[in-house]
Amino acid sequence: MAANFQALTDALLPSAQHGYVPPFRDTDMCVHEYIIYALDHNISIQQQLHHHIVPLAYPTAIMLDTAATQLVYAYQAQAYSQSLFAGGGMFSYLSRKDRIRTLAALENLAVDLYVLPSPFQNNAGLVKFVTDALNRFSLFGYYSEWPAYGSTRLCPPDDRRLEFFPLTWQQVDYPGVSLGYRDFRGFLMTMAEVKT
Repeated sequence: MAANFQALTDALLPSAQHGYVPPFRDTDMCVHEYIIYALDHNISIQQQLHHHIVPLAYPTAIMLDTAATQLVYAYQAQAYSQSLFAGGGMFSYLSRKDRIRTLAALENLAVDLYVLPSPFQNNAGLVKFVTDALNRFSLFGYYSEWPAYGSTRLCPPDDRRLEFFPLTWQQVDYPGVSLGYRDFRGFLMTMAEVKT
């Protein structure tokens, strides 16, 4: 499963192939772990009258493989003879361009929704929502403080600690976390005395 998300971030995030040479790779930053964590902890599905957090990382990895397989069988994508990421499914056998094509097919619902895994099967809204979330989660994980949490990144949010200054913050000249900002307390007003 993790290999599919490594393949996803490899296709979506800046790399030497996209004309930008980062001083590090996604595998060093573990952005794929952020996507897995976010899919398993941050998306809720309404069931009857209640919202429930549903772990979606595994079914999303299967959805990516299923969509990639459909594109390969339709001759819209070509698979390499071996996976570019150890342990990956069909999605990880595709080139970056074909992985992006797979995401576009999912977002445009140009795949057979009936063969997708549950809860995506015949659920166009969820397919579009999660496909869009994959793009957002990739960028959030890349440009946020996620990599700098180091060994605490998979802990509950209250237990995470920054272990170093994030490299992507250096890239974008972000100065870092402020220990506090002055509260806005309104505008200074003077009241004229009313003579009666």
